Amino acid sequence: MLVKASSITNLTDARYFAAREVAYLGFNLEENSGDYLDPMYMKAIREWVQGPKIVGEFNQTPASFVREAAAFFGLEAVQVPLLDNLQDLAGLEVILYLTGTSDPDTLAPVLRRNNLLAACFLLDFSTPEQTEALLGPESRAWKELFAEYPVLLDVHLPVNELPALLQKLNPAGLALRGGDEERAGVKSFEEIDAIFEVLESVGGVS
Repeated sequence: MLVKASSITNLTDARYFAAREVAYLGFNLEENSGDYLDPMYMKAIREWVQGPKIVGEFNQTPASFVREAAAFFGLEAVQVPLLDNLQDLAGLEVILYLTGTSDPDTLAPVLRRNNLLAACFLLDFSTPEQTEALLGPESRAWKELFAEYPVLLDVHLPVNELPALLQKLNPAGLALRGGDEERAGVKSFEEIDAIFEVLESVGGVS
């Protein structure tokens, strides 16, 4: 199962997720956003990790500037929202970020139109209400959609309920989030460790 670690801001998180062999390490390069990380720090962090693809995360930056940033910083992938000129990123590995909805029928045409431009789709269901929508009456439709397109889910769910969701919907993977250190170089990973134990039980991390 694919795993993307998003909004990495410190070396402790980066080394942890790299050791867990996640597919992607994401760094928010959108200035003036909450999890923004100066690219100089990203460059320093990436020198200490190997394995995951380094992803630049952008929220409002035009596609032309995203392409320039990808070349300048040596990004291996970029994460962007639905842009009018998404085709300008052709040739880059693109993770397309979309906000979750309660209706799979509204997302299906978006995935279909952009399937050739995106390596995968990150669907943000990180509020409890959005996560509940995945498990409601439309769960079969969600599963059919995830069987057709490569989707990473960002969900809000207790760890003990995660196996049921993964088995019920069978997405391509999960998006997890980095966080603040307790102090420099020190952080507890008990909750995320439990998530990785779940992932190992349903097929492992790739």
